[in-house]
Amino acid sequence: MDYGLFDADQHYYEAEDCLTRYASKRMQAMKSVRWLTEGDGKRRRLVIADKLTTVIGNPTFDPIARPGAFHETLKKLQAGEDRTTTAAAYGELVPIDPCYRDRDVRLKRMDEQGVERALLFPTLGVTLEGYADHDPELLYDLMHAFNLWLEDDWGFAYRDRIYAVPYIPMMDVERSVAELESLLDRGARAITLRPGPAYGRSPADPYFDPFWARVNEAGVLVTFHAYEGPSLQSRAFRDLWAAPSQGQRMEDIILERAIASSDVQAMETFVALVLHNLFGRFPKIRVAAVELGSGWVPFALSRLDHAGGLLSRQIKAFGTTLGDLPSEIFKRHVWVSPWPEEDVPGLTGLIGVDRVIMGSDWPHAEGNVQPGDYASGLASLDDASKRRIMRENALDLVLQ
Repeated sequence: MDYGLFDADQHYYEAEDCLTRYASKRMQAMKSVRWLTEGDGKRRRLVIADKLTTVIGNPTFDPIARPGAFHETLKKLQAGEDRTTTAAAYGELVPIDPCYRDRDVRLKRMDEQGVERALLFPTLGVTLEGYADHDPELLYDLMHAFNLWLEDDWGFAYRDRIYAVPYIPMMDVERSVAELESLLDRGARAITLRPGPAYGRSPADPYFDPFWARVNEAGVLVTFHAYEGPSLQSRAFRDLWAAPSQGQRMEDIILERAIASSDVQAMETFVALVLHNLFGRFPKIRVAAVELGSGWVPFALSRLDHAGGLLSRQIKAFGTTLGDLPSEIFKRHVWVSPWPEEDVPGLTGLIGVDRVIMGSDWPHAEGNVQPGDYASGLASLDDASKRRIMRENALDLVLQ
């Protein structure tokens, strides 16, 4: 390709002080974040509010899997060629690469890879919310400390090439607005939210209108990114599907990943944003689904029009009419970054090539070995469409 890529889904591996460097006085007094060392003196574990975090086996990230180590296995699973996976599919662990933690080293690696710009998302950070959501003050203090560290180590628009994406919980609208204002003042180009219901509310509930009004005014891109860790959905799964004594059975763990997975929550989130008329109240808002796949998109479009259908002009959502077919509203306001192994050309036929953005998930084991490998799934598209997906669409979203 004769142009630089804009990768809309890359990651870093957090430093050990990402939550403690800017810990609030309350966090310090309560020892809300602690590192413990196992009895063998080797493995380190992270504890948040007396809860041992278990989603990431080694939260120090050293050693770590090679980029793309699991990608071939995922491609086979997507194609129905292999129904079994093992830990060996991740390959041998290797020492952490400096470019996963140093932004200047990362820029050099991006130059080697032909990546001009990238949105950088958390690895550990997207697993944290469920460990602190029992205490709203702790939750917001924790993520504020994380965002301050993020600005330090990566920057929200470093050399106008690396756009680290800060995280905002959606529990208390006043605290969410305050965090958003702080981030906008410091130059954030995009923010990320957790998909799914917002603690008993739709994310488009009028309760959150002060937050969305500021997003609408600022024009900042809103992303919904995949996450792991405890959540309302995982707790509901255990209540409805698996008795507490059975919650750790392997078949229940697998069922939970299927039923309460983040791509299912993505469908629910974007359907709610449309049918609760967020985009009618705030027409400048743009949202992107990142690392949530695209298999949910056809069903979401069908559900939207089935719910709205021919009556969409009469359906009232919080006092206003939707106006157009819900699926058309979706196509105007939602961008999707499909997984590399999915049918990306097929997705362009559903929502238009202008609404698809590449996301390599580099350097995670599930992503591409190299960011540019994403283009291998676009072979059937013309060159102009490839360029839009690999560069222009994300450029328009972040820089317009």
